[in-house]
Amino acid sequence: MPKQAVKKMNGVLASVFAHTGHISKEDAKEISGLEDHEFEQVYARASDIAEDLLKAEGNRMDKFIEHFAKVIDKYTKEFGDQSFF
Repeated sequence: MPKQAVKKMNGVLASVFAHTGHISKEDAKEISGLEDHEFEQVYARASDIAEDLLKAEGNRMDKFIEHFAKVIDKYTKEFGDQSFF
């Protein structure tokens, strides 16, 4: 279901900001709109991303985009060949 995939992508994005201290975990959950068990899954995924970002040298934004592109790929596979275009 596309709506659920978008919620999960939003959850990962918001959770990265929570892991890096910019918002609270509760705020990230609210932004995602996910149920508790689904949110915990994306929050754990975001933990790995945030850890890599904090360790990254150079432009951290490039690293973030690289990671988030993988998240988008994962959650849009169910849309088939016509994800965006």
